[in-house]
Amino acid sequence: MSMFGSTYRCEQLFSLMKGNKSPIRSRITDVHLGVVMKSNREFENRAAIIVALRAGRSPKEIVDFLKLPKTTIYRAKKQFDEADSNKEGIATRKKHSRRSDRVRGEEFVKNVKEKIDGNPGKSMRAIAKEMDVGSMTIVRTIHEDLGLKSYALRKGQLLTENMKNNRKEKAAALLNNLKHDSFGMLRFFSDEKNFDVDQKVNPRNDRWICKDPSEIPVVMHTKFPASVMVLGVISSEGDVMPPHFFEKGLRMNADTYINVLETVVKPWMDMVAAGRKYVFQQDSAPAHKAKKTQSWLTLNIPSHWGPDIWPPNSPDCNPLDYYVWGVVERDVNKAPHTTIQSVKKAVHTVMTQMDKVIVAKACASFRTRLETVVANNGNFIE
Repeated sequence: MSMFGSTYRCEQLFSLMKGNKSPIRSRITDVHLGVVMKSNREFENRAAIIVALRAGRSPKEIVDFLKLPKTTIYRAKKQFDEADSNKEGIATRKKHSRRSDRVRGEEFVKNVKEKIDGNPGKSMRAIAKEMDVGSMTIVRTIHEDLGLKSYALRKGQLLTENMKNNRKEKAAALLNNLKHDSFGMLRFFSDEKNFDVDQKVNPRNDRWICKDPSEIPVVMHTKFPASVMVLGVISSEGDVMPPHFFEKGLRMNADTYINVLETVVKPWMDMVAAGRKYVFQQDSAPAHKAKKTQSWLTLNIPSHWGPDIWPPNSPDCNPLDYYVWGVVERDVNKAPHTTIQSVKKAVHTVMTQMDKVIVAKACASFRTRLETVVANNGNFIE
C-alpha cells in the first residue's frame, strides 16, 4: 500500500470518528479495520498516526484504535509537535546505516587494506570498531573484496645463520643420499617424546557451547606433572613399532640407548624389512651421536643417517615430529590421566592402531620437505 493510499483510507476512517460519541469500532467496516491492522510497515503506521493527530485525536484514542505501542504513538506525536506549523507533519524514519554492499565502495576497501598492511595482526572486530561498521562488513570486505584469509600464527624454531647454513648443507647431502646410496631402500624414522598426565588444550580450536561462561569446564594442570619418555619408530611403508617406554629416572646415555636399539628397535626393523635393505634415521641427541653409539650402528646397521648427514634442529623433516606425535598427543591427552600407567596404555593403543596408509603418506612428504629446506636456505618450514 502506498503512503497516499494509507493516508486516504486513514482520513476516511477518522472522518467517521469526528463528532461521533458512539464506539469507534461499531462505525467502521471490517475491511477498513483490516487495512489498518495489517499495515506492519513502520512508515505506514507513522503516517496513520499523523493523520489521526491532524484529526485532533488524543494519543490514547490512537492507541486504542490502531493497537500500536504507546512509545510509537508518543514518538510520532513529538515529531508532529516539533514540525514547523506551516509545513505538513510528516513522520521521519529512524536513521539507518547504509547497506554493507553500498558501504564497501572502492575508497572503503582501500582504507581496510591500508589498516591490514599497517598491522596484519589486528582483529577484524577491532577494524570494524575503528571504521564504525558491522563486523560482518569487514569480514566480507577481507574475504570477498580483498581475497584475504585470517590464519593462526605459526610456531617455528629460532635459527641462527650458522644453523640455517648447516641445515641447508645437510639437507642437500641427504637428498643426494636418497638419489644414490639409499635409493629404493625401506626407510625407518625414529624419535623420542615425553607424554605427561595433564590434559592438553588448543586455545584456538577447543570450544564449549553453553549459555553461561560459568558452565565451561576448567582444565586443571599440575605444577610438576608426572611424565614418561616414549621412543617411536615408523617405516616409510606406514608400519608403526609398538612404543617403547623408558623407565622413570633412567639415565639416557649411550649404553641405555644401545641396549634399546639392540633388543627392541633392530629386531622390529628386521622383522618388518623381511630381508630387504633398509636405512635407519635418528636425530643428533647426545646419546645418539656418541662415538660408542655410532660404532655400534656401523657394525649392526650399516645404512643409517647419523649426525654427519641428518640436518640438526629439524623436527620439520621427521615424520614423527610433523605428524605422528601430534596425532598421538591429541588422542592421548584429550582428557587428564590419573596415573602414568593410564598414559602408557593410551599411547600404546593410539600408536598400534594408527592407519598405515596415512602414516606412509606422511612419510612420503619427507623428500619434499628436504627440498623445501634447501630452497628456503635452511629456514624452518611448516
